[in-house]
Amino acid sequence: MSWRCPRCGRSFRRANQRHACGTGKATDLLKNRPATLVQLYRRLEATIRGFGDVEVVTRDRYALFRTTRIFADLTVIGDALRVVIHLARKADGPAFIKIGRDGKRVSHVALVQTPSELRGIVPFLREAFALAKSEERAKSNPLQATKNA
Repeated sequence: MSWRCPRCGRSFRRANQRHACGTGKATDLLKNRPATLVQLYRRLEATIRGFGDVEVVTRDRYALFRTTRIFADLTVIGDALRVVIHLARKADGPAFIKIGRDGKRVSHVALVQTPSELRGIVPFLREAFALAKSEERAKSNPLQATKNA
């Protein structure tokens, strides 16, 4: 079951979830950034939106990619995108510069500066999105989740 904020209409997993209303604008995030970084971010966002129903929340230097749960987040740093992908497992990959466990999630950090580096993390982004969607389905239909376990 999800909760919808009566002011901004965004959906959350917990009732009365603390949040900043609104989702921001990518143009604010990308203002005064190098053209190559803007193009890279646009490609990343389009790829993620292609997975399905994704909300993108931007503030200052960061973006959150979420269903009703954040499955990836991004910070713009200088000439790179610092992308953190939240998976249920530890994954090996040359793109990851840091991996850490946060509760039951394993966060994988990648610095993305080129289209090739972006292509290298897309399978992990897709996996993180699929995990978030499966948790949504399990939460909305606990009997089905029990049958599938």
